Amino acid sequence: MESIATPADVDAVLVARLRGAGLRVTPQRLALHRLIAASPRHLTAEALLREAATELPGLALPTVYSALELFAELGVVRRVAAPGAARYDTDPSPHDHFTCVRCGQLYDLDTSAGRAAARRAAEGAGHAVESATVVVSGVCAACLA
Repeated sequence: MESIATPADVDAVLVARLRGAGLRVTPQRLALHRLIAASPRHLTAEALLREAATELPGLALPTVYSALELFAELGVVRRVAAPGAARYDTDPSPHDHFTCVRCGQLYDLDTSAGRAAARRAAEGAGHAVESATVVVSGVCAACLA
């Protein structure tokens, strides 16, 4: 049976990354990281603020954005370049996305072949590629139904 990470385990991961980068470990960062680690999803800073409101009632939206951007730099989350509000993927592994132009829902896609083609096209144009992601947009199956 697979073991479930305890809050202490989740905290230890973030503490190691923060200290490794010479950054402070704060209660806000730990609490937000626990919420992020709870389940794989795509979230906005506003949604995370609502989730954190009971544990951190004085938390401000700029603090949440700051933490999410820091977590993206540390590789804990990934900022997704999709239309609308900034979205953060709690799965930082390389993968791509589909975004619905009607409902705004974001879905994970496995398009490694598309990512490779995008890299080759950019490199062929003389660019130095650091990373590549593909975001496909259209109308999702739920909205079509």
